[in-house]
Amino acid sequence: MSANAEPRTAQGSNAKSYENDERAASRTSKKSKMKIGFSFGRCIRDIVNGDVNYDDVAFIISGTALRDEDAVKWCLDEYMYRSDYLYGLDKDKCTEVGVKLFNEGKVFQPRLQNIRAFHIPADAVWADMFPTAMAENEAAKRAWDNYRFMIHMTTQIPEDVEESWKG
Repeated sequence: MSANAEPRTAQGSNAKSYENDERAASRTSKKSKMKIGFSFGRCIRDIVNGDVNYDDVAFIISGTALRDEDAVKWCLDEYMYRSDYLYGLDKDKCTEVGVKLFNEGKVFQPRLQNIRAFHIPADAVWADMFPTAMAENEAAKRAWDNYRFMIHMTTQIPEDVEESWKG
């Protein structure tokens, strides 16, 4: 270690990690903000209205149980009459976006795997995949660092250890 090098401590390491993540986030956020959606109809609404870029959608967790494209179209027809979903929007555009999301595998439907449906409040439609605007929030920084540490630890598992976990 050179005379000018900072000693690496757990705290210093986390601080550096966070600073690197912040720089990466600022570069990424100028291009896109990958999002997870929580309502099929409301997400389509936001995409059609231009509030969210289609290419920024990683996936949508939906309370629906739509098995094929016909079911998607039927569902979207129903949503066209709901003021909290697609009412007043262009039906063809909504159908185009909805079917594209479905066909590209961007709609995860827990009910199709016998996982109980969930209720999402109307104002909780999207979440950014990478935390943003946390520069002043120490608790958010610590949570992010802990999350990154756990991801690092779980992706660096030696094969022999991983095999013994499988039982």
